[in-house]
Amino acid sequence: MKFKTSDHYYATVMEMKGKFLGSVDGDAFRDAIQTLKEQGKTKLVVDLSGTDMIDSTGIGALIGALTSMRNAGGDVRIACLKKRIKNLFLMTRLLGPVFDDYDTVEEAVASYKESTEPA
Repeated sequence: MKFKTSDHYYATVMEMKGKFLGSVDGDAFRDAIQTLKEQGKTKLVVDLSGTDMIDSTGIGALIGALTSMRNAGGDVRIACLKKRIKNLFLMTRLLGPVFDDYDTVEEAVASYKESTEPA
């Protein structure tokens, strides 16, 4: 799993590429989330357009990120889910009650607009 972050006016976007599997990917993701949180970047959009597969460790890491960011006054929004991964999120009832998902990164970033401060 590779990921890179970029700052947008209302949020930080984390672009994920590859397979989000196992503890190594989960640990790297959690470290990146902690760094963002320490920098005060708590409004996050996770772009999964380049993610082909995710397992329970990856889902757990996303839920952990959501909890961490919400505890810091932010949130995590999911963008660009591929059909296979979206079906997994729907089956596990993570979309709607847990995560908000958006078709594009731009829509996800704009959803933070109601906030008064940039990320």
